[in-house]
Order: sequence, then C-alpha cells, then structure tokens
Amino acid sequence: MAIETGSFDKIPVSLVPSQIFATGGVVRRFLHLPCSPPPPPAVCNTNDLVILVPAHKLSPPHSELDRVTDGLCALLFPFILPKLQCNNIIMFLSKLFSKRIYLDYASLTPIDRRVIRIMNEYSRPNYANPSSLYREGVRAKDAMKNAREKMAGFLHAHPSEIFFTSGGTESNNLAILGTVENLHKTGVNYDKMHILISVIEHSSIRECTNQLQEKGVEVELLSVDKNGLISVDELKKKIRINTVVVSVMTVNNEIGTIEPIKEIAKTIRHFRTANKESSAFNFQNFAYPVFHTDASQAFLYEDINVEKFGVDLLTLDSSKVYGLRSTGLLYVRKGTPISPIIYGGGQESGMRSGTENLPAISGFMRALEIAFKERGEEYERILNIKEYFINELRSIRNDISINGGDGGHNSPHILNVHIPKIDNEFFVIELDAKGIACSTKSSCLGDEEQSYVLNAIGANSKESVRFSFGRFTSLKDAKKALKIISKILKK
Repeated sequence: MAIETGSFDKIPVSLVPSQIFATGGVVRRFLHLPCSPPPPPAVCNTNDLVILVPAHKLSPPHSELDRVTDGLCALLFPFILPKLQCNNIIMFLSKLFSKRIYLDYASLTPIDRRVIRIMNEYSRPNYANPSSLYREGVRAKDAMKNAREKMAGFLHAHPSEIFFTSGGTESNNLAILGTVENLHKTGVNYDKMHILISVIEHSSIRECTNQLQEKGVEVELLSVDKNGLISVDELKKKIRINTVVVSVMTVNNEIGTIEPIKEIAKTIRHFRTANKESSAFNFQNFAYPVFHTDASQAFLYEDINVEKFGVDLLTLDSSKVYGLRSTGLLYVRKGTPISPIIYGGGQESGMRSGTENLPAISGFMRALEIAFKERGEEYERILNIKEYFINELRSIRNDISINGGDGGHNSPHILNVHIPKIDNEFFVIELDAKGIACSTKSSCLGDEEQSYVLNAIGANSKESVRFSFGRFTSLKDAKKALKIISKILKK
C-alpha cells in the first residue's frame, strides 16, 4: 500500500504498529506518528518509512521503548538504513528492539532445529525420487520405508496402515470423502447415507461434510456440553444402520477439550455387532459406520495408540508437532473400505498419488520421535505454565473464566479465556503491539466473525482469547505476558 503526501486521513483505522509501509524504494527517514488526528501534509514525503498507530485503539505510542528506538534510529539512519530495502529494515528493527512471545502454538508450531537437520539430509545429498530404480532412488525409498515404520510404531500401527498426505486438511478429506465415495462406487446413492460429526469439529471436516450435503448425504451434528464434551448417550440415539462415518476430534483446537474417544469407539463397535445383519450397507463384510478422529492437536501430549483407541481412521498433521507445513498422514486400519480422492502415479499403494515429499516426511518422522520421547516431561512443564497462567489471570481480574473448563478433560497446551467487556480483536492487536502473539479463534475460520466452537459451548465469542503454549514457551515468557495483560486490562 503506497502512502502519498497528505493521504493520512484516508488510511484505514484497522492498521496496527506491526504493519510497516515503505512509500519509496529506499528508506530515507524513520517516523513514528499517530494517525489520528492526521499529521500535516508536509510532514512526510514519498521516501518515508512510516509506522502508523491508531491512537484511539492502542496505548500511547511513545513508551520508554519507543523513545529508545527513535533515538537509536536517529543515530543509525544516516549510516546504515539508507542502504537497506524495506524488508531488511523490518527484520533489522524487529531483531534489535524486541523479543516477541509466541502464544499461538495451537495454530502452528515452529519447526524444531533437530527436524531441520534431517530434512536437509534428504533435500540435497539424498534428493532422489523414491519411485526411481537407480541407486539414489532406492536409497530414498529405503528412507521412506524407515520413516513409515517408525511412525507406525509411535501409533502402535502396522506400516502398511500409514499413508502420507499434504497435511491435516487433506487427511480429513480423504477420511470422509474416501469412505463415502468408496461406498458410492458400489451403487449406494448419496441420499441413502448418513454422517455424524461433533458440532465443534475442525473446519476441514465441517466444510467437507457440507459439500457432501449438497450431493444429498444427510449430515447430523453431535452437540457438546459447556466443557466441549460430546454425549455418548446422544451418539447412541443418533447412530443409524445407514450411518457411514462418525468423526469426532481427539483434542479440540480452540478450547483443548479431550473427547472420550475410547468410549465412542466402544459404542460404535457394539452397534456394529448388534446391527451387522440389518446394516444398510455391506462392503466386503465390513460393518459400518467407520470411526475417524482428527488427532492433530493430541500427539504432543497424549498417548496415541490406535489399538487402544479403537479407531478406523486417524489424522495427524506435521505442522502441529514442530514439523514442516503441508505434511500429514492418515492411519487407515487394515480392511477399512476407503477410496483415494487424488489420482495420478499411484504412490502410497494407490491411496494418494503424487511424488512423495521425502524431506518433509523424514522431518515429520523426526518430529514425532522427539515428541514421543519428550512427551511425559513436556506435559508436566506445559501444564505447570498453564496452571500458573490461569491463577495469575484470575488474580488480575476475578471475573475471568475458562472456556471449556479447566478440569481433567483438557489438553495442557490450550487455554481459552473469557474476559468480560473486552473487544477481543482490539485486545489481541494491543498484545501484538506489545510483542505478544495470541488469537481470538482458530486461524482456520478465516473471515468468520465468531467462533462456532465457542458458540456451541455457550461462551461469548467476542470477549474470548486463546493462548496456547509450546516447546519454546518458558515460565519467564508467561510472566512477561501476564504483566503486559495486566497493564492493558487495568488501564
């Protein structure tokens, strides 16, 4: 966005300090100006770098750090900054003046350096296509086999039950669409099928089932209580002989609720046994419905044992366990009827075509290995930080409450809080200006104004904020964040 002389009265009020605009190719001057009221037109020219602060939304811009920043910039600009392009200046200033605190691990985890090391090994020295017949290709295929075997071991599965995908979204789509399309190929019409999902499922499940609804599939939602837990009794009432898929996530990505996966699986098994003869579908003697769970938020802190869980399909996402983005897997229990939804070269035993991303898969394997080994110790450390955070928040304001409850049915890394009488978007912007990154809702909700998850549990979506902790969160970070939160809420 180019800013011309005298155009400050036209700047959107949504601009925040972290948004920096260069109006010329080379930066000549550094200005720190409020945009309300607009400054005189003569203040800036087309070579200025401007940081804009909506004064009516944020704290006064001239803090002690601002004054130090302005002073140093005045000294440095004549010698260093005129030679730098805009992006370099932003990086330079961010590294020089701030250590940001990242509290949005549920949205995305940074890649662990130990993961990067093994990814580099298969990015350059061992870069061949695993489907190739020559030596390098055979070596790459062996690496794929090794990664699949190790990852299967972490899930207590067989290697032939692990299929690599481009991420959690694709895995979820493959689970739902693949099951439905497989049955449709046998001659079963879409309008004869029924699907059950929880009302707080990830958007990739909801949108996928919305598409199936347009084809005629009946999709029914399982409600949740104020803690975000589904009712197994409601499941027993709603499951039918024509139910094709039941999908309930293991850990909710917004409120951290841990669903009773083992009980759900047990209920489905009993239903299959009792209705095997009267089932509306019979594919290779498989008794429907198929049970799928998205465990993307669970692996870091929960023992994911597919045999104990009793699931047929299970999703994992590399970007939620300190691995690379756009990499995931789908566990498919042997004998589960499912068809591919992507066609091509027939990779992944025909389940998912496309050249395998060996660097990302090897990194995914290493990420799961680290998480598996460090799970117990990390669980306790993160839980201690979360409990400290909750107690301190309540000491700041006694009307702050936890969305989804803070009992034994929650993952340690996700904390969703209700802070009465705040505008959560402005609150998050203020925290961002102070160096704290958190969120108002799942990043996968896009432009939706409210969280359907919070609405489902009866929480106030516009007065709630999600903090999520991770491997690189320290108690010192939590204390600093709480100090900033306290200043904002008490001003």
